[in-house]
Amino acid sequence: MTVKRRAIALCAAALLLAGMPLRAQAAEAAGKEEVVYINLNPDGSPDTVDVVNIFDLPDGGQIEDWGAYSSVRNMTTTDPLTLADGRVTGQAGPGRLYYEGRLEDAQLPWTIGVHYYLDGAEVDAADLAGASGALRLHLTAEKNPACAGRYFDDYALQISLTLDGDRAAAIDAPGATQANVGADRQLTYTVLPGKGADITLSAQVTDFAMDAIAINGLPLTLDVDVDDGELVDKLAELQQAAADLDDGAAALSGGVDQLESGAGAVQDGSGTVGTGAAEVQYGAAALAGGIQALNDGAAAYQESLTALTGQSSALTEGSAALLAGLTQLQQTLAQPEAAMGQLTALSEASTALSEAVGTLAEGVAALQEGLGTAGVDTVALQTLIDGNNAAIEALTPYVAMMADVQKVIDLLGQDNAALSAVMSLASGLDTVAAGAAQLQEGFNAFSAQAATLSGGLGTMQEGLSGSGLTAAVDTLVEGATQLDAGLAAYTAGADLLDEGFGTIAQGAADLAAGTGTVTAGAASLQSGASSLATGAQSLSDGMDDLRSGTGALAEGTAALREQTDGMDQKVAEGIDGMLAGLTGSGEKPVSFASEKNGQVDAVQFVIRVPAIEKPAPAAEEPAPAEDAGFWQRLADLFR
Repeated sequence: MTVKRRAIALCAAALLLAGMPLRAQAAEAAGKEEVVYINLNPDGSPDTVDVVNIFDLPDGGQIEDWGAYSSVRNMTTTDPLTLADGRVTGQAGPGRLYYEGRLEDAQLPWTIGVHYYLDGAEVDAADLAGASGALRLHLTAEKNPACAGRYFDDYALQISLTLDGDRAAAIDAPGATQANVGADRQLTYTVLPGKGADITLSAQVTDFAMDAIAINGLPLTLDVDVDDGELVDKLAELQQAAADLDDGAAALSGGVDQLESGAGAVQDGSGTVGTGAAEVQYGAAALAGGIQALNDGAAAYQESLTALTGQSSALTEGSAALLAGLTQLQQTLAQPEAAMGQLTALSEASTALSEAVGTLAEGVAALQEGLGTAGVDTVALQTLIDGNNAAIEALTPYVAMMADVQKVIDLLGQDNAALSAVMSLASGLDTVAAGAAQLQEGFNAFSAQAATLSGGLGTMQEGLSGSGLTAAVDTLVEGATQLDAGLAAYTAGADLLDEGFGTIAQGAADLAAGTGTVTAGAASLQSGASSLATGAQSLSDGMDDLRSGTGALAEGTAALREQTDGMDQKVAEGIDGMLAGLTGSGEKPVSFASEKNGQVDAVQFVIRVPAIEKPAPAAEEPAPAEDAGFWQRLADLFR
């Protein structure tokens, strides 16, 4: 911390602040001082100017002094002083010598004006004595450019006046230091070096009178410590803060560049999302149509399976009857006395079997047709799922910037879940179709065997009595046995197929019922994509304002940094300059009496504006004494 000591000189400061009259004091060291006594007229113009010169002569001796005096007088001794052509000489003993010289036409450092107003009208000071009313006093002190020397710039003025408390009330004196001295009110004004005075005071007066106004002029020299270290340290902190702020503004501007680039990417991505959302919405509509077709096909397939399994009982019963009849025929042929009625029953059973086989063939055909109707393009579904995943990956980095992006991602995820369910159903349908194909293949073999069996029955009826009948019946029994085993396997598979496909059909129905959610989700996705595009455009537009604002901020902080650079030194210099203005130049004054005297130890001014008081009543002249006679005068001698 830096502590600077600055001297602000005030000679006889204690006397001034106490309002006591100033008197000349000699310096301890040998030299000369001047006290200038100035009596002003009531309006402030100079009346008389007297200089009291004070010499400190420890050893006595000859003095020589200069001044444009009209007269001089020795104030210490009766020794004469010589005045010739502005030169004062004389002999002095040891100690101090005081002599007074009167200056004619002297130029004072200050031009002083005093004006009085009573009830708003300007009046002469003489007319105020004993007056009553609203008083206003206006006193000014300005620099007199005709006066040589730096007195105005280096000297302070102390202006003091006293108002009688019994004569003045409601006193208003802005800028004055006021003190009560008994019943009186003392007003003191301090005018700093280089500053003029402009004083106005007002009061309500009764039978007005006022003591003289005292004005003292002297160099202001107060010895004080001014600690500006803390202020300078704070200014250094301010300079560093301004530099840090400028660096931060530059970093912010760089960050805005990156943010602006990201905003552009968001805007471009929002267009991609919007396009993808439109495709998703279109695909969702197509998906809804496909799912509905799938549901219809699954329902038809389920209906065919139900019809098919409904014939299973007739098939198995017919096959069993056929096998039983053939077995009986085989046994009958072994007995020549077999009756033709049994052959007729066998033929009827064969006809019923043929009809059941036809029904079975029709059910299988319906099943195949249903499978064709429910066909699903799994490749297309997988492409749509991959597109959704790509959109989710592109949107994920912007979730923190826009809340609506997460909604879009959630909708895409729900869409993928629905598509995966469709693909799983399609895979199950493929398995069902494969099983149906195997069933069809088995039925084809069965149908061929049934045809062979039917033909064998006809041949048997025509040649019942032939020698090959027994062999034909044996062949029929063998075929019927195989047919019955195939029918048993077939009906078991049909039952399992019907049971398993029931779950698939229910899933297709549920999926069809959920297509509304998928479609609504796709619409929400499209709406969200539109909002995302609008928000991205707003973000892009806002970036322009942000760019402008950060640019202005950077310029402002740079200017602040430049203006605060070196501020601590500038403020310290400013404080020095300000205090220098208060204390003056600090140089020793020159002689007021004459520049030929050069520098002197001290020069002081004691200025007086005359009092306002009633004139004293004229003294009565004594009556002339009567001439006493001789005897009377003689008697008076003895009294």
